[in-house]
Amino acid sequence: MKLIKTLSLAALTVGALLSTSALAAYPEKPITLVCWSSAGSGHDLMARYIAKLGEKHLGQPITVVNKKGGKGKVAMSYVLNQKADGHVIMTNTRSMTQRLKKTGSSISIDNFKYISRVVKDPFVIAVAKDSPFNTLEELVTYAKANPNKIKIGGYSTNSVDEGLKNDLNQQAGINLKYIPYKGGKEPVVAVLGGHIDVAIANPSEMIANYDAGKLKVLAVASEERFAPFEQSPTLKEAGYNVVTEHWRGVMASNEVPNDVVEKLNDMIKKVVQEPEFKQFLASSKMYDGYLESEMFANLVVEQTVN
Repeated sequence: MKLIKTLSLAALTVGALLSTSALAAYPEKPITLVCWSSAGSGHDLMARYIAKLGEKHLGQPITVVNKKGGKGKVAMSYVLNQKADGHVIMTNTRSMTQRLKKTGSSISIDNFKYISRVVKDPFVIAVAKDSPFNTLEELVTYAKANPNKIKIGGYSTNSVDEGLKNDLNQQAGINLKYIPYKGGKEPVVAVLGGHIDVAIANPSEMIANYDAGKLKVLAVASEERFAPFEQSPTLKEAGYNVVTEHWRGVMASNEVPNDVVEKLNDMIKKVVQEPEFKQFLASSKMYDGYLESEMFANLVVEQTVN
């Protein structure tokens, strides 16, 4: 009996050592960071900065792979079909994640572990430079007199963009007609082309045209005014209790070991402190939105509706 116990303890010890050794070796090969949006988007740029700056903190190359389609489900399905060892992870956003069911569907929020929230991205309400609207109040006054006539564009349906439009409609007592687009930059192109009257966009998606004098910002959906839109009021200042911020983060399959998630979270925590990443945030008008894994997971659950 003593011999059996001794052998059992030895086996457990060896197993623990092997497990620790395998963990210490992570990552053992290059990492793939799957991005569910198109190349050149604010989301994609964030992913590429994480890949570029994260390599030195993990000791392995990180490659960004774009897998569009299904409002994120193509990318999520791909990640869930890979070996769950932390070598294939993906970016996520508030628009994508809040569409998932909490439980009971083929892809739910329970299928993933939420590594880190990385950035926050406020929304602006913009019109073309030759628009007759110079203030949000002018737009609201016209919309009240002309229900469903003003076309306002944003990213996709059932998105944060559409939610912002719904909140503004409710708060202002108006009915803006929502036009969904497949990408965040498309509403900006549409408003410049005269196809819609108003665009909802993140600063990174419209800043070049704003700087070129092609757009006017009627309001920002942040808590406080921010550069370079200091002359534009927040929606709260305009009398509407609406604050809407987008966010972008990183997640992995729920089967990835917790210790690997901790290593990835530690990598991202270091990346957001890098001067080059801070410069990226400043130039694209995003904010440092870092949240560690547990807090990020709680936020996802809170913002997800069944």
